[in-house]
Amino acid sequence: MKVHVILIFMFLWASQLSAQPSTPTPAIPQRVISMAPNLTEMVYDIGAEEQLVGVTDFCKFPPAAKSKIKVGGWINPNYEKILSLKPDLVLALQFHGQAVENLKKLKVPLLVLDCQTVQDILNAYDVLGKKLGHEKDAKRGKEAIQRRLAKAEELAKKHKLVNVLFVIGHSPGTLDQLYGVGPRNFVDEMVTLMGGVNILADAKEPYPLISKEQLIKRDPDVIIDSIPSSEMNPKQLKEERESWKKFSLLKAVRENHVYTLTRDDFLIPGPTMAGLAEYLSKIFREVGK
Repeated sequence: MKVHVILIFMFLWASQLSAQPSTPTPAIPQRVISMAPNLTEMVYDIGAEEQLVGVTDFCKFPPAAKSKIKVGGWINPNYEKILSLKPDLVLALQFHGQAVENLKKLKVPLLVLDCQTVQDILNAYDVLGKKLGHEKDAKRGKEAIQRRLAKAEELAKKHKLVNVLFVIGHSPGTLDQLYGVGPRNFVDEMVTLMGGVNILADAKEPYPLISKEQLIKRDPDVIIDSIPSSEMNPKQLKEERESWKKFSLLKAVRENHVYTLTRDDFLIPGPTMAGLAEYLSKIFREVGK
């Protein structure tokens, strides 16, 4: 009798447990807005583009992203447009600062990511894959980048180190207001991984202004001048290249090792950064052999 009662009690207890409400699985966002070009690239790379309803004015890669509804710029988004799209998730970067605070006040669901370094970018794949319900595709995309980086890095071990100046901007037609890549960013990491020594690695800012005197003193072996092709016609690009000839004191100029990078997408901290690694690896091998 006692055994029978105990069995009934155990059955009722188990039934009660099974009847307890389980923690609901968070719904996968279906109306996503990207507030940065690199996040847009990653969303496409993990196969979640159908969930993307809005992007910034600067989201041009992949080309299909141009057809998405625009929600303004990086730091000056159109909040009315964002709200009108009724997003269940907005993807942003820590870089956005005040825009993130404004969106929080508007009660907009947010996922804020950090994509300053290579590892940050790879980690973002894991987070986005899980959040958007594309974990397998995110894993595939992440591993594809890692394979390309590893292959380029292995080739870098076969040549001597080269001193590099990576330029991210200067006054059109001149070399005034010359800004280069400093420390604490993914481009600096790429230069190092591919066998380069960034001559501005000791700068206080990630993208410092470099004087002509400082440039002559540091005398790089290689100069990479990044000029977005979308902002220049062929004639202007030629003039930009010619402007470096004024610096014949520089080793990179004398030995014809000034390279113009016109691939806008290579400087986006996302899947296309693997293309930057391969581009740098090829140049550094030629110069450092």
